Amino acid sequence: MNLDYCFQEFIDYLKSEKNASKTTIVSYETDYKIFTVFLTIGGIESRLNTMTTAVLRRYISYLKLHKDYKTNTIRRKIHSLSSFFKFLLEMEYIEKNPMLSIHAPKEEKNIPIYIKERELKMLINAPAKYARFESHRLRDRVLLELLIFTGARKSEVLNMDWDDVDFGKKTIKIRKTKNKTQRLVPLVEPLLSDLWDYLQTRMPLSNRAIIISDTGNRMSVSNIQTLFKRYLKKCGLDKKGYTIHKCRHSYASLLCQSGVDIISIKELLGHEDLNSTKIYTHTTVNHLRKQVEKFPLSINT
Repeated sequence: MNLDYCFQEFIDYLKSEKNASKTTIVSYETDYKIFTVFLTIGGIESRLNTMTTAVLRRYISYLKLHKDYKTNTIRRKIHSLSSFFKFLLEMEYIEKNPMLSIHAPKEEKNIPIYIKERELKMLINAPAKYARFESHRLRDRVLLELLIFTGARKSEVLNMDWDDVDFGKKTIKIRKTKNKTQRLVPLVEPLLSDLWDYLQTRMPLSNRAIIISDTGNRMSVSNIQTLFKRYLKKCGLDKKGYTIHKCRHSYASLLCQSGVDIISIKELLGHEDLNSTKIYTHTTVNHLRKQVEKFPLSINT
């Protein structure tokens, strides 16, 4: 049986039965294209009966030695292929899963890059100086504060509505998250006041979305990325590899350094697995030094 035909069935299954996101589908399709390139280069026919464990091990070597992918990228591509062959087994297209004896390399634990406290303050104040229009100053400040003070993903911020804000209880509901759940995050100053001030400029509301574009519609992902990059450049931070997602890293990292327990950070980020949160327990040597200096027998010099 033709492998491409089976893969399309797999994609249809992910869409219809698993309700997989567009991002997930694109990732699977991208990974499969790389696999088919490997088959073509190796002169291997793209059929089920040619998919042996030996061939698949050669593919993993190809990813490492010829594509020079990092360990975590290889892990993802192996898991992607494993899901495909598991589907083939369940559909009884194959009698034995050739991926069964193949194990992904151990995950590399990289210390996440995060934006320093001083730099975050620069970003928050940037719209007052660099917004294209005066009417954008408060909107852009609120946008940046939502990213910095809630730890929300950019998709979550863009999906926020005014109905999600409870000014009385000082909370915001973060919906449509990665794992399709919702969580409540406390609102702190100056975000709480800035949200209220921004709401007054929007009355009467013609769109329930908190962050809107110049056309009055909910802002798009491309628009928020363009805005963020612009403010990074204006602040002289554009060469540091900072992305919108680094605001989430910064939120968790700074909470951790301030003594917030890991369980609370897990709840604030909406993580299902505590292991996903543990990466934020990293800290700087300077921070460790300050903590060690609190040891009662130490002598401050």
